[in-house]
Amino acid sequence: LKLVDENVISLQRALELLTTGPARIARLPMGKLALGQEADLCLYDAHGNWHFKAAEMISEGHNTPFDDWHFLGRIKYTYFEGRMTYTS
Repeated sequence: LKLVDENVISLQRALELLTTGPARIARLPMGKLALGQEADLCLYDAHGNWHFKAAEMISEGHNTPFDDWHFLGRIKYTYFEGRMTYTS
């Protein structure tokens, strides 16, 4: 959410680009909260600071333009199909 912090885009637009936008492009019924749908969501701390290091990525591919960047906003919990799958 660096672009939100730098006032390039609004938080609402950033969330749309990360959720409903990709789901709409892929024609998937996901990216939104609705009655009767499984909840896939993440909860984040908008004031949490963190330092990204490629060497600490979970992925085996450590190629990234974001190595050594500092970010504002940290994911705290991720839920997939209603189950917690990540916590920081």
